[in-house]
Amino acid sequence: MDITLRKMRPTDRDAVMRLLAHWGMAPQAPSATVPDPERSDIDLANAFVAEDGVRIVGVASYFILDAESAETASLAVDPDYRGARVGYALQQARLQEMRRRGIKRVRTETDRPDTIRWYIDKFGYRVIGHNPKKHAFSLPDVDQWTVLELDLD
Repeated sequence: MDITLRKMRPTDRDAVMRLLAHWGMAPQAPSATVPDPERSDIDLANAFVAEDGVRIVGVASYFILDAESAETASLAVDPDYRGARVGYALQQARLQEMRRRGIKRVRTETDRPDTIRWYIDKFGYRVIGHNPKKHAFSLPDVDQWTVLELDLD
């Protein structure tokens, strides 16, 4: 498959939100029902997309927490491209950029057992704890995030 990775552009936003919504991970603005959402936006400056020449088939982003740490966010791949290493390539792109920016430590929170195993097996993350979810984001029947951490130096 011929997939191109690049930084996200403002014109990619609708396609990215549809992809994230497919997996229950679309950012939400604060509202009466969700006053403090898990994610309220995607940071374009720190986001990558994968495209197949026609459409966006993957997205991955991150947030800078401080001068030496960051948190990954919004990794999603179109179901038609699962198993095609799109997620792996997006993860590698954001880790490489974080290293270039001097980030020493990256955290990831996920509620999906297969994704937890993927981060551990493919990238060397370690589980450092759990955080309660604020609302039904991602898997609605799981009430906590598994917190993983990776040293980048």
